[in-house]
Amino acid sequence: MRLLLIDDDELDRLAVIRALKKSTTPHEIVECANAADGLQMSADQNFDVILLDYRLPDMDGLAVLRQLRSGNFAEVAVVMLSSIEDDAVAEQCFEAGAQDFMLKDEVNGRRLIRAVRQAKQRYEIERALQNSHDQLRILAERDPLTGLSNRRGFDLALKAAIAHAKRNHESIALVLIDLDDFKTVNDTLGHEAGDKLLVELSVRLREMVRDSDFICRLGGDEFLILATSVQKEEQIALLVERLNAALHHPLRINGTDILITASIGVSLLGQRANNADELFKCADIAMYRAKHNGRNQCHFYNEQLDALVKHKAKIKLDLYKALTQNEFKLYYQAKINAADGSLGGAEALVRWQHPELGLLMPNDFISVAEDCGLIVNLGVWILREACRQLRSWYNQIPTANRLPNVSINLSAIQIRNYHLLTEVNAALADYQLEPQHIELEITENALIRDSGPAGELLTALSQLGLKIALDDFGTGYSSIQHLKSFPIDVLKIDKEFVSTIGRDAAHEKLLNAIIKFAKALDLIVVAEGIETQAQAEFCKEAGSDLLQGYYYSKPIPAEDFAARFLGG
Repeated sequence: MRLLLIDDDELDRLAVIRALKKSTTPHEIVECANAADGLQMSADQNFDVILLDYRLPDMDGLAVLRQLRSGNFAEVAVVMLSSIEDDAVAEQCFEAGAQDFMLKDEVNGRRLIRAVRQAKQRYEIERALQNSHDQLRILAERDPLTGLSNRRGFDLALKAAIAHAKRNHESIALVLIDLDDFKTVNDTLGHEAGDKLLVELSVRLREMVRDSDFICRLGGDEFLILATSVQKEEQIALLVERLNAALHHPLRINGTDILITASIGVSLLGQRANNADELFKCADIAMYRAKHNGRNQCHFYNEQLDALVKHKAKIKLDLYKALTQNEFKLYYQAKINAADGSLGGAEALVRWQHPELGLLMPNDFISVAEDCGLIVNLGVWILREACRQLRSWYNQIPTANRLPNVSINLSAIQIRNYHLLTEVNAALADYQLEPQHIELEITENALIRDSGPAGELLTALSQLGLKIALDDFGTGYSSIQHLKSFPIDVLKIDKEFVSTIGRDAAHEKLLNAIIKFAKALDLIVVAEGIETQAQAEFCKEAGSDLLQGYYYSKPIPAEDFAARFLGG
């Protein structure tokens, strides 16, 4: 066993050496008389145990011990030797990393040899425990798939980076990366291929960032980059450009080239975000904005987005009381029979008479209602109010029977909620209406989200006798497949097609083809967005059954609709 004895008192060194010679275990003892030589020997040679005097001429023994435990020296057990009996000193030594503390006047062969052996064993046990702790910490703070930091490890790094940035008057940026349509990779190539893609992507991300930056896999297909020492936004813009460039090169997984895109949100410390939670929240909002606006893009959380978020937060808060305070109202827009100009129906469109913001259009609050789950309650109110108004017209206005039905828009969330069937039955019964009096409008994008449950519910509603209209036709995906897979009775051609009449011959041909296609399937065709007589005549000649748009009427309140179209 190799021992290093650091003590400036030659007599004390001789006493220690004599005591150690009584052991049957051979000891190689190296001596030195000051701290500087002891530290140099510790750095140059390997020892099993160091016997360290608490009082040295050039440095306090406690300071020497702390240097030995600084990580710059080889691992070694330390027994402190002192001529002063002081429990506080002994406790300080143990806290600094010593394995034992002995008084010099108690040194004898048996006790010293036992202390040396136990110190070596104790240190080996401590190192084993520390190694286990380090491995557990790595497991707790690392993503096992990619080897990147996980959320827990990232949280620790982020808090430290924020503290450092504030001390040095710097900024940091949080870059949240959410892969687009990653589920498709798992569904088509399998989860093993998806895992390989994530591993390959993590390698690319490491290559894109500086050594001072920090990368994390949050879980699933989300990654985070913590960019430190940010001087201006242009630095992050360049980082995002590099990320996009890296993603635009296909990843080869199991012999297949996969091109993946990402929606990216960025937040910066000091710009509406002053702590870790706010940075995460702002980056998440910016990423969601990027995904909502079409994906494969990046958004920074800035003042404009902050104002929008606060506005939506107010809308969300006010939505909860709007229903109970009767702030919603329905407007109605006429649908005109193309053949003779008579009233062919009406579309019910919700408005919100906000007490502070005035009359709000659906675009101002429907998406918020969907996000917070209030769209179901609002949808029930719209359904019942439209049925109530239609019954009222039938009862009070003799000519109201000229209005064959009222159409109601359904959100994607409503057509996944099977309680809608119960609500429709209840509304028809309560207001003594036949199913053919109500038409339900859905969009193609709503069908894409969850076609299975949506198809079952729409089939049940159709079997009940309600007409189903497909709104905004031509702006979604797989339109023809939707017409084959769902019980569609009415096709509403999006106003984008109508707006090109007289200006774009190619679009006119496409509009003609769409109408003929729909008529071949025995669908009722509604042309939306009619604003001129020329557009009305074109759609009529092309075969549209119903015409709807500002040329005939804007959406108007129920009393105005009755006076203008029902003679009431």
